[in-house]
Amino acid sequence: MMKTLGIIIFLSLFAVLSLGNINRNELNEIALVYAVGIDMESDNYAVSLQVINPQPPISQTDKMPVIVYEAKAKSIGKAIEMVSKKISRQLSPAQVQLIVIGEELAETKGINNVLNYILREPGLSSILDILITKDISAYDVLKVVSFMEDIPGNEIVKALRNTEENWGSHQRVYPTQVKADILSRGKEAIIPTISLYGKEHLAEEKALLESTAPKSYLEFSGLTLLNEDKKVGWLNDNQSRAYYLIKDRLKHSYFSSYCPNDDNKEEFGLTIIHSKTAIHGKITKGKPKFTIKVEVTGDLDELNCDLDISKPAGIKKVEDLMEKQIEEGLKDLLVQSQAMNADFIGFGDVLRIDDKDSWKEIEDSWKSEIYATSTFAIETKVIVRNFGDLNIAN
Repeated sequence: MMKTLGIIIFLSLFAVLSLGNINRNELNEIALVYAVGIDMESDNYAVSLQVINPQPPISQTDKMPVIVYEAKAKSIGKAIEMVSKKISRQLSPAQVQLIVIGEELAETKGINNVLNYILREPGLSSILDILITKDISAYDVLKVVSFMEDIPGNEIVKALRNTEENWGSHQRVYPTQVKADILSRGKEAIIPTISLYGKEHLAEEKALLESTAPKSYLEFSGLTLLNEDKKVGWLNDNQSRAYYLIKDRLKHSYFSSYCPNDDNKEEFGLTIIHSKTAIHGKITKGKPKFTIKVEVTGDLDELNCDLDISKPAGIKKVEDLMEKQIEEGLKDLLVQSQAMNADFIGFGDVLRIDDKDSWKEIEDSWKSEIYATSTFAIETKVIVRNFGDLNIAN
């Protein structure tokens, strides 16, 4: 019995050690890809891969933590195959977390082929963050040196998550979600945008990390609007917050407004802790009409106005001013949406639910004709929850 047990233990240890050697050998033979950039150059796809550059456990090496490789071809798969010929290890896409699409590609060819490749490639996860560039190529985005994280792509992903949770001007989107929006007849797709502050040649130099006040870095810059699968416009950060507010997807954010009768343009600010939006629509005499009700609750963060908030009338004035500011922001968003004839908010989906029979009659012409004739009624309500007990009036 003891002999049999000893044989079992020996075989188990041998198997574990053997598997450990296999895993170690595999790690020495693969190249982990963290981020993929896809641009358009002439008629070719220019694909760039941000590959993790393994470092010794304790090292004083000057090697960069990642290497960015690029290749051009008529197809995305072919370009990636060409990249694989430039390195000594087998490419492993299983760790990819980020896809960056160049602005020119989104404007000219569209992103449908990119989405199809991502969704069909078995080695890629379907839960990937997607960004579109503004005034910079995807290749140059992947080359920018990061400050807080060893892997530049990881810094982008974490910054996007932080922005989604705390500011609301950018939220994560995944390939399946974008593809569904493109195929939908009731709305258009929208994707977060990334751009570069400063100069490109500085952003990719390691010496940039030696400064406590970097002159070049990546930043999120509004939202890219698509009509079908091509870029047709762009929303700035204020419009982006209005977009997520009207979509009832705003988690936390910060809104500011000018003080009344103040030539110095002083402001007061509200930290949004809760918001709720309801949209209802109906077609009357062939014209779509929508009612948008927005309720926002927030804490008064800063007040540089000559208002006495120790009295109910002062608080009511703050609420009224913020309601007006939010309503103006929503109107600006709607005007831009109709001017581009791009229903990225999804009013068509509202009609599909609220007025199903009428929607069937106009569904085919919604994006091309009907949406631009829609009218909107906006109702906003702001509740200031915490404002302190100080009388700051002069």
